[in-house]
Amino acid sequence: MDELDVGSDAELTSDHEMDDHDIPVGEHDMDPDQEPNNIPFDVTELPKQLTTTDGHRQEEVQVALYQKQSDSTGDYIAKFNTAPVQTVTLSKLRSLHDKKDVKGAMSLLRHRRKLVVNDEHLVQQDSPNVIPRIGPHFIDHTLYVGSRRGLDAALPNILADHNWQIILNLTNTHRLWPDSNIACLPFNPLGRMMYIGTRLQEQLWLAMVPNTFFQHDHPANGREQFPILDAPTSTLSQQHALMVIMFIAFALEDMRLQDIHCIERYPMPLTRINVKESTEILGRDGDNNRQIVLRLVDVQDLHAAFRTKWRNWVRRAPDAWKQDGFLENNSPVGVTIRYGQNQPLLVGGAFDVEAANWDSDRDYKHIKQFTFSLATHISYLDVAEWRVVPVENILNAHEALYNKPDTDEAREQVDLHNLPLLDENGFEINVYSDNGLRVPRRIPVLFSNCGALLNLRSVHELFASEDNDEGSARNSVPFYVYPMAFTGNLGNIQSRGLMTNFNRRFTLIDNAMRPRLPDDDGDENNFLVGDGPDYNGENNPLRLGSSVLHGISCQVYNELSHRVRDEAKFHPVQLGMISTAMAGTTAKRIAGQRRWERRLGQCNVGLPHERFVDKVSGDAQPQALRFENTYTLDVHRLSNDRQNGRAIYECIITPLLKVWSHPSVLQPIKDTMVIFKPNLIPSLFAWATYPLTTLIDALWDAHRNSIKADAVLDPCVIEVMSMLERALNYAHTGNAQVLCRRLMDRAWISLGLIHDGLPCISDAFISNASLVINKVVIRQDEWPVDRQTRRPLTSSRRSQELTYGKDHYEAYEARFTIRHAIKNFPDGVYSDIPDLSMRIACYAAEIAIRVYLEDIKRLVKDRVLKELRPILDGSDRPAHRLAKDRHTSLSRWLDEDFPLSYSNNVLPYLLRAVVNTNTGNPTVELKGSHLGRKPLSFLVDLIITQCRTPNSRRRPPFITGGNFLPVMRVAIDEMRDCAVHACIAAGDQTNAWVSQAMTHAFSILKVNHVPWCIPPARHGAPSSVVAHDVWLNLGAAQKPLTQPSASFLTRQESLYMAALQSSEVMELDDPRGDWNALDVRLNKFSSVLHKTVLPIEWDKHAASLATSCEYVIDSYNYVQNTFNPSTPLHQLAIIVAIAFAGLTPKIFAPGIMRAQIPTQPNQLSAYIRGLEWVPRPEKRGATSQEPFITMMSTFVIAMSDQESPISKRVRGGSDIKEWLTKHSAKGITILALCRLGVAEPVAVRALNSARWGKDIRALAPSDILAKHSEVVRLIKTGGQYGGYDAIMYLMGDRTADVLTQTHFVKARPLPTRLPSHTIANASSRTASSSKRTLQDLNLDDSRISSSVDECGSGKRVKRSN
Repeated sequence: MDELDVGSDAELTSDHEMDDHDIPVGEHDMDPDQEPNNIPFDVTELPKQLTTTDGHRQEEVQVALYQKQSDSTGDYIAKFNTAPVQTVTLSKLRSLHDKKDVKGAMSLLRHRRKLVVNDEHLVQQDSPNVIPRIGPHFIDHTLYVGSRRGLDAALPNILADHNWQIILNLTNTHRLWPDSNIACLPFNPLGRMMYIGTRLQEQLWLAMVPNTFFQHDHPANGREQFPILDAPTSTLSQQHALMVIMFIAFALEDMRLQDIHCIERYPMPLTRINVKESTEILGRDGDNNRQIVLRLVDVQDLHAAFRTKWRNWVRRAPDAWKQDGFLENNSPVGVTIRYGQNQPLLVGGAFDVEAANWDSDRDYKHIKQFTFSLATHISYLDVAEWRVVPVENILNAHEALYNKPDTDEAREQVDLHNLPLLDENGFEINVYSDNGLRVPRRIPVLFSNCGALLNLRSVHELFASEDNDEGSARNSVPFYVYPMAFTGNLGNIQSRGLMTNFNRRFTLIDNAMRPRLPDDDGDENNFLVGDGPDYNGENNPLRLGSSVLHGISCQVYNELSHRVRDEAKFHPVQLGMISTAMAGTTAKRIAGQRRWERRLGQCNVGLPHERFVDKVSGDAQPQALRFENTYTLDVHRLSNDRQNGRAIYECIITPLLKVWSHPSVLQPIKDTMVIFKPNLIPSLFAWATYPLTTLIDALWDAHRNSIKADAVLDPCVIEVMSMLERALNYAHTGNAQVLCRRLMDRAWISLGLIHDGLPCISDAFISNASLVINKVVIRQDEWPVDRQTRRPLTSSRRSQELTYGKDHYEAYEARFTIRHAIKNFPDGVYSDIPDLSMRIACYAAEIAIRVYLEDIKRLVKDRVLKELRPILDGSDRPAHRLAKDRHTSLSRWLDEDFPLSYSNNVLPYLLRAVVNTNTGNPTVELKGSHLGRKPLSFLVDLIITQCRTPNSRRRPPFITGGNFLPVMRVAIDEMRDCAVHACIAAGDQTNAWVSQAMTHAFSILKVNHVPWCIPPARHGAPSSVVAHDVWLNLGAAQKPLTQPSASFLTRQESLYMAALQSSEVMELDDPRGDWNALDVRLNKFSSVLHKTVLPIEWDKHAASLATSCEYVIDSYNYVQNTFNPSTPLHQLAIIVAIAFAGLTPKIFAPGIMRAQIPTQPNQLSAYIRGLEWVPRPEKRGATSQEPFITMMSTFVIAMSDQESPISKRVRGGSDIKEWLTKHSAKGITILALCRLGVAEPVAVRALNSARWGKDIRALAPSDILAKHSEVVRLIKTGGQYGGYDAIMYLMGDRTADVLTQTHFVKARPLPTRLPSHTIANASSRTASSSKRTLQDLNLDDSRISSSVDECGSGKRVKRSN
């Protein structure tokens, strides 16, 4: 087949040169917020606004070319996989578009569909008049690195040029190195790069590289040997940048350039302010953006200063500047970079001019490395008229012509005079030059340009390597496919290497440039010996050094993408502008409001997809495939005669561009190209995306009138629009990373795009029926939420954060979560609160408070790490160990769910992380706020007050840079709405209602203390900035506990123990601090008498209520909601529950012989209390202690509290059979209440099928009060025996003995048990609470019965009622 190589030899020999058709660029409809194209062009790059953390992997797109179902799991995946796939032709979409059939287009989104590009839009390649066109060619990226200290990378290879200049700008040194591919530099750029201005259209940088970089023979002169600096970005630290600036100022002053002068060459301390005071190089009199124009002679002088004066200047620098060794161990080297220039190469008739330009542009003898991107356009021509090239013109340009390319050993020379021009089918009979390139024998005169895309199903052939031993093909380099225009199988590719056939020709070019090594060179690692003929066909090739030319990457894409993004990184159609215009109505900051107004104005003028269609409409739009390779050349390793621009242009640039014309490279490419009819590819995007853009238009039209300042749009609408815009971006980039997996998969949008090509929308998201009638009904109630956080899934997060700020998005998500919860309140969330409005209000408060917790975590993390980094990087080993310990504690604290709790598995980590003990101070305590201890209500009231004031200055507890304030404002608004629904009166009652919800949420999240501001100076006002090491305690304090000795502990263990003990003290101090009933038991119950919260074991889920009836669940909720330790019954119930847990597994009554049961009612109570506690192995669940804390305390309260659901049910005549049955299986019976002293038997039947209220009844409130008072007195005054005394009093010696064995109480040391007659005589003695005998306690609070019965192996004293 014929092909036309623009700039080929045939063109030069022809007496008629075909004019290149330059691409009409036109005016760009630039978005003000688009960044300049400041990195090498990447057709698949995503804007930051549309990046996502859960995007699809590009490999999935490649797999989907051959597999139409998703391997992921989930109900929505299964439904998608089973949905039928229908086809729709491009002709159908074109018809819908041309007819503006909105309903028909939108209805296509209801089902899975695959796009078929039918033949009427394609051009068949098997026609003699359809030929490929190779060219024009372009250079689109250059990167130069000098080989010496100084500015070699910027200096031209000329002595003088009155137009040449550099603009020096040292005020923007914080700029990041733009090339993300750090492998293109011969060193790692982290912490080494400094932007200093521009050279013509190139960026000019200085890189501080190791001194060995300039010693070519040094063993440490290699990218792998250079140290990688511990720096967060590529920029020099401010200190290091200021040092370089001062050297440049010194050099310019020495050159007497302009007004540059140094008052102090080494200002101390080295700060930007002191530098500005020392020299004018950064600006004069308030000018902070000075630019200095340097002529060629100035740059040459500055370069000479780097070469000759740098070392002396460094040697004279003060020691403080050289403390870290950076200045002495590194030196500056110039680096220039340019991208997006798209300058043509191999321009017809200008080869000598181009070679001269390359020769004068740089002095390559002082260039270490040159990285560049070359692009070649390949398209097809549909030729209507030809012109034959005269034979003599061809023969004059070529000494010999062949019938086959040079890759075919059987090729023969041809006689062009006797060789027909065409074969019997009308195809040109090809001839080839000596280097294997086809020589055209006829030139198109009248033709049409045809666009092309790659067939993604066959592009693997372009990267195929030799077959392996098993005979299966594999790829030589990894590559990725990017479908375009929803076609699914047509589009672009990228790879991390070169195409296989291209690489073979590339290797020949590299071999020609590699240095020759002498035969006696002993360095076996630096040369290659060929086994056969070399690139010249010699059988004994020279020994060659290692490669000097390296292929870095390859990308192939349609030229249209380059056209619409010529000088901007992204076209507006790729930026997600519509969803940000919808979401910006509530922007609070002035900058955010301006961005919103700008985006809204742009969308009102024309939506981004409409702008795209306008831009690419009309004839002569670029449609060729652009083949772009990036290479790196090790210039310093070239032979001296080739270290010049002309040699590089003639021996490297030109051959690389001509490789695309070689038949061995071109033929596989032709086999993968799909040729479209002229001017059709721009329309392909408009037609294929028409169903999607009609849905975008419908959503926009439905809500555009509501997009006003302070209006709150439905978040579901914003998120659907965001997903549609992401899908539209995918149509233009094919990058699967833009597709949010969690949300867009559930909507089927991303699944359809990846597996079918065209998007589809699940009926679970948008009513499919509504699409048929041109309406968009979003199913808001079924919006998916995160399983853990219960927050709705979103796709607009990144775009909102970058446009309006993180605080704006946090407030948006909070409102979305709250409103979604109102419609679908999560099961189990605040289920203990009966009122739904209050439950929602508490949930709203919790959402906001969790943002507060993240703000606090971020504050502590940033400040602690700032302290630790210098220590961890230092050489002080003891300090390093302590810093590492703090770092570990910080990590553990950050992982906690309740980071502000006083729990002993949380607070010690916070103390160890925050408190700096490097000074040798063993005390591990947080600094207290100057406010002292405050109740939780203080914090809540302060938050409400500050949220009520718009645009108020941030004060504690709100953290600078945090998101809590805007989110809390949203939450309070939603809580007030809940109050309205709950019919709460406006004003003080609503405020109290909101305060109650916030207090409850703070308690649930165990917020016991919060970071606060530093104390005020003696006569000053307190700071408004929250510090990480000053904390406000939200509970009352008690006397600190004495710390045990840590003499036998290591330093780290001592500090940890100190932190643990401090945390325990703080936790005990706070009435709302967590406490563990099974740890405290009854031995130390006096330490928790002040607690106002249930123990941490109290968890109604431990009661296994899932299958329980409603009144049982209500009873547990009632106890949880009404618990108040100041109520005697409640505190007594906790004591009873702890005692009962301590009895396990002996929690059941023994078998009772009817004959032994006393018949006198006054003897019944003592008999029951004296029964033995026995285990029942057949009863499951009687060995775990924790559930009994919940179940027994609830049982005691529910049975005794007259307002409980159980008591009300009994009074109403309803049975409580299920209640009793559920608890009796655990040994929790009404008989057990008698044995534990919190109920009283009334009849003998109490021991057999007792009835509540008849055989056994609750104690009167006065009895409960009296017993509680005595129990508390005994606990407080009994010291270590207080718990034992209380149990003896309340439950008797039988229970006390068992609890002594389980260590829940500590028994007093007693003499041998006395005979019964001695017990009777003991009634006359009086004893203090601290010196009582067992007999004394048995005689307390009751009269002694004259009879003593035995039960089991022990004796007990009978009491009468």
